[in-house]
Formats: sequence, C-alpha cells, structure tokens
Amino acid sequence: MTPHPGNAATRAPSRALRPRAPKLAPALLALLLAACGGGAPAPAGRPTPEPLPVFQRPEGRRPQAYVAPGASLTIPVRGIRPEQLRDTYDAPRTGHVHHAIDIMAPGGSPVVAAADGTILKLRTGGNGGITLYQLDPDGRTLYYYAHLQRYAAGLREGLAVWRGQVIAYVGDTGNAGRGNHHLHFSVGTLTNPRRWWESENVNPFPMLAGDLARRAPTRAGDGGGR
Repeated sequence: MTPHPGNAATRAPSRALRPRAPKLAPALLALLLAACGGGAPAPAGRPTPEPLPVFQRPEGRRPQAYVAPGASLTIPVRGIRPEQLRDTYDAPRTGHVHHAIDIMAPGGSPVVAAADGTILKLRTGGNGGITLYQLDPDGRTLYYYAHLQRYAAGLREGLAVWRGQVIAYVGDTGNAGRGNHHLHFSVGTLTNPRRWWESENVNPFPMLAGDLARRAPTRAGDGGGR
C-alpha cells in the first residue's frame, strides 16, 4: 500500500528517529558564543568618534624659530618681522568682522607653524581656499592658516610639528583675490575639540608682535583679504 501523508503509522517513526537538541541556558549560550567569536553584530548606532590627536614629540631636530620679545607665538611666515605686521583683527570684511590677522608676503613664501602642535585638519574649498587647522598641545587652542598656495611635502592630518617647521606656502586661494598673496591667520579656543570648525577667536596680533603691539597704533584697514 502506498503510504498516505495522513497515515499516523507512517509519521510516527520519523518523530522517533529525530533527537531533540538539549536546551542551553541563555547565560551558558552567551559564554559559548563569546568563546567562539560568534554572536550577533552590535546594534547599529552613532559611529564611534575618531580619537583626538595627542601631541607627541615630532621626529627630527627642532628648527630655529624666532619669537619676538614679549610674544608667545612665532610669526607664521618666514622672514616677516614684527614691525611688518598690521592689526587687522577688528577690520570689517564683507558681512563680518575679520577676527584674524592678514600677513602680507610674496606668493610661495614658507608658512611655518606658529607653535608646536598637531595637524588636525587639511581642508580645500570655500572662502579660505586651501586651509590648515593645527591643534596646540593643550588640546584647546586652534591655529588656522588660510589662502595657502599648497601644503608642504609630506604634511598629513595627525602629524606632529615643531614651532617654526614649514607646513605650507603663502598663496591667494579662496576669496583672497588673484595676486593678493597673504596668509590669513587666526587663533581660537575650542569648547569641544571634536567641533574644530567652532572656536572663540582671540586677537593674534599681540601674540605675534609682542612688545611692539603695545606701542604700535592699530591699523585695522591696512592690506589683507576678506
């Protein structure tokens, strides 16, 4: 007789030959999965933020870097003296106040790090053109260099640099204006270093010019870009 799916006598042996797997307690199952490297993937959520760079002593010899009397930063364009600087921090620009200093120099002049620190971001585009963000070893002070012609060879994000080390070259990129070569330089304080584009700017002129800044008159309208 041909077996019929509804025949109980035919179905019973198949149940008898199918052993049941023993049940494992949830805790034991979790331990076994962990030991074997298995288990379900972690639930999707916010991406883990990249770790902030920690300043480490750069390779090579510390370069010579001139700091004017009474100043705290190296003038970030090689060959520029304190008496050549003009305080353009409060100068009006199109739709905003400058809140930076413009350092006039021939195109291609070496731009040097104003202080020891770590290259936080390299950005291209927008009003600043080719730009560079450097984080101070204190993890809160941000140095911003804009309108660059190009970066120095080998420069990359996360690289530790010495004060006075060549990091870029003066240009006229962004909204500087063709042929208006200068370095737009600003100093800011970060509340959250991960939000490097948000800083409370402070006037870098006294930090660069030192004692001369306390004697020199402010010339907010001199030179510069936008």
